[in-house]
Amino acid sequence: MRPLAMLALVLGACAGDDGGGVPVDPDDVDGDGVPNASDLCPNRRDPAQHDDDADGAGDVCDNCPATPNPDQADTSERRASPPQFPDGVGDACDRRQTQADDVLARFFPFADPAEANGFTGSGFTIAADALSGTTGRWQVKRAEQGDGLSVQATITRLAWPQAEGRFELHADGDGVASGFTCAVVHAPGTPDTLVLTEINGVTTSKPLGNLAPTSRFVMTLSRAFSQLQTGIAGCFFSIDGAAELRIDLTTSDDNPIGTYGFAATDADVELSAATIFTTPFACDTPFTGAAPHACP
Repeated sequence: MRPLAMLALVLGACAGDDGGGVPVDPDDVDGDGVPNASDLCPNRRDPAQHDDDADGAGDVCDNCPATPNPDQADTSERRASPPQFPDGVGDACDRRQTQADDVLARFFPFADPAEANGFTGSGFTIAADALSGTTGRWQVKRAEQGDGLSVQATITRLAWPQAEGRFELHADGDGVASGFTCAVVHAPGTPDTLVLTEINGVTTSKPLGNLAPTSRFVMTLSRAFSQLQTGIAGCFFSIDGAAELRIDLTTSDDNPIGTYGFAATDADVELSAATIFTTPFACDTPFTGAAPHACP
């Protein structure tokens, strides 16, 4: 082959070929069938174009997929002392804003019924862009890796069809025989209550008041262990974007497992999304520390 022909072939491959013999469309660089100009993730294949938080960044490329952050800012680690590299978790949802190496491990937008294949159990269904149920228990099939685990649920309906009810997140166990639960508990004559429990161990709680069924709630269960090999758990709850109410406890359990799930007992609940974060190193700052978004 002549040198000029070879050069033209190489340049052609660089400019318009993905290396597999398929020409790259400059107007659709990720090849998902959505033009760059209207693609919510122009550099990530995303034919579904789902945007759970409606901030203009699609779920597959959003660094806070359940928390609106159209600027996609991830700069808090750079502002720390000493400065660190951004960790890929956006500032709007980063629970440890000045600490690097947190990971947005999984995101469940509950937009596709096939997401149910990632869980075992019964009682919940995925339809109409949400997970819903009244009584049931789901457990993830694939555990996450890391010394810290946060399970965050965005709740768009929480009502009580019976006089008593309960909705919970559980982590590092099944929530029945092992692990931790963060629960909203409804009972006659008392305000709805946030309860954090180590199964077969300690329990702590705070009143929430009488929750309006269609408010937007964000509920988070965080689990870590400290450099002193002491278990740390925290339960966080916010209503319509207001400041979080939180409760925490220190336990003797220093064994992170990475499992998580959801459970309901006579609770008419609807989740629009669930976000899973991990922390790949030990944590030595308690939840009660003065710094905002303290560990984890």
